[in-house]
Amino acid sequence: MRPHASTRFRRLLTHGGRVAVVAALVWLVHAEHGAFLGRQQAAALDSLPLSRVQRHLAAAAAIGGPSPAIAGGLDLLDAAGERVGAMFRTSPAGDAAIGFSGPTDLLVVCDAGLRVAGVEILASRDTRDHVAAIEQDAAFLKSFAGMSLDELAVRDAGRVDAVGGSTLTCIAIAEALALRLGGTAGGGRFETAPTLVDLQRIFPEAVAIEADAGDPAVIRVYAPERIPLGWAMRTSPAADRVIGYQGPTDALIGFDATGQVAGVAVLASYDNEPYVGYVRDDEAFRGVYRGMTFEQVAGIDDGDTGVEGVSGATMTSQAVARGIVLAARQQVAALDTRADAGGWSGILRSLDGPRLGALGVIAAGIVTAFTRLRGTWFGRLALPVAVLLYLGFGAGALLSQAQVWGWAQAGVPRGAVVLVALAVAAVVLPVTTRRNVYCSHLCAHGAAQQLLVRFVKPKRTIPKRLRPWLTTLPWALLVVAILTAVLHLPLSLVDIEPFDGYLPTVAGVAALVIFGVSLVASAFLPMAYCRHGCPTGALLDHLRFHGKADRISWRDYLLLACLAVAALVHWWPR
Repeated sequence: MRPHASTRFRRLLTHGGRVAVVAALVWLVHAEHGAFLGRQQAAALDSLPLSRVQRHLAAAAAIGGPSPAIAGGLDLLDAAGERVGAMFRTSPAGDAAIGFSGPTDLLVVCDAGLRVAGVEILASRDTRDHVAAIEQDAAFLKSFAGMSLDELAVRDAGRVDAVGGSTLTCIAIAEALALRLGGTAGGGRFETAPTLVDLQRIFPEAVAIEADAGDPAVIRVYAPERIPLGWAMRTSPAADRVIGYQGPTDALIGFDATGQVAGVAVLASYDNEPYVGYVRDDEAFRGVYRGMTFEQVAGIDDGDTGVEGVSGATMTSQAVARGIVLAARQQVAALDTRADAGGWSGILRSLDGPRLGALGVIAAGIVTAFTRLRGTWFGRLALPVAVLLYLGFGAGALLSQAQVWGWAQAGVPRGAVVLVALAVAAVVLPVTTRRNVYCSHLCAHGAAQQLLVRFVKPKRTIPKRLRPWLTTLPWALLVVAILTAVLHLPLSLVDIEPFDGYLPTVAGVAALVIFGVSLVASAFLPMAYCRHGCPTGALLDHLRFHGKADRISWRDYLLLACLAVAALVHWWPR
């Protein structure tokens, strides 16, 4: 008999609420992770002496709580408790900006209108003398005063009025401010663009050059009548943080019409000029990597570029060679990023043979789950073997608590096509159908246990006194995973499941032990781990739409309790 309309409505309503609770948990985990990172940035500011702040903002009488205007910042209050400004530090977001030898952490104090009242150096891993020169010359740090945060985020770091002898450190400070405020590290540390004369060192027949419209680091080179001679790649800004003897060097590597390296030209440099001159004039170095393709250059180990060094300028020449490799590698990454951003066509271009094979296995599993194939030799034997070998040991593609809550915290990684397809199938199909397709047909660990059932034929049952404990074990692990993600507990979630065992070269001891124990147990108890130990399977099965979906159980109350804890942690005033 078909259920009454009111029963169907109640079932849909309860099931929808169950899905909404899990979705809300995922959202809160993501939101709390962002707030947690902000609190980490602000933590070191709490203990900062107020006198340091008052150097820049005399009206500040106290350091308040987290600033709603600046993530990771703190409000500054006057004697009456009114907000008169805010402050923040640039680390760790700005640590990617490297000066002469390291990053610099800055304290930024703003007024009530969020304009810079003052900037000072909190700590630096850059060279002591360069940092000292900036601290002694107050004009550079004062040059940021009065700027809005939006202006700092887009300011061209290469155009700052640097302190003499500390140019790289000054540029890095401006870059750190931009990075901390959501900007970029700027367009490079070398303002002068390559000229035709520079390109003629590699292409003597060149009469015209043209910057590529999509990438300013790429320069097209032409002979008379606009005949293409090839193209050149500039190493700045990709290699601006590669330091030779005393600083970075800008260079060009040219590729002829056949796509092979035609030569190298050394341009401007912050390095010791006599050394740069030796490299610039060395004929052998100008021919480094000649005959190699762009892909071959990008594939060179940047820690061992194969360049022994120009006599008298070893560090400078090796730094230029490393910069060439890093610039080529960045070009490859940029091409991949553009391909990824190219919609469906970009995704299709990124699919290689192994990925297509994995997607084929996933498609086969879905088809099998909804057809009579599941009862044939294919569904009972061929598919489990393919899932175990291809998705499991081949691709390491299994869903886990570490992945679910890691993605909830930080987002889905770019390029994880197979895992995304697996996750979509695992979540959407149980919610919209009556089948938990992932657990029954796409999980490699489930496939291993299915094969054990087929060949070992385990027949034991769980003693009655242990059944309540084993029923709650997967849910206890699920709660531990959720609380770990919400509270940022010092627990690695890969250690509570066996799935890293399919990648034994990276698996930890705990995962390998659970992997082995779960399979041994499954040799005695049919599908032992799936039924009595898997938190991921428990969550997916809880989301399955079935005939009893309208009944509220202790599992629903448990997830509601987790949701309440997550909401309390996220919105509790600090």
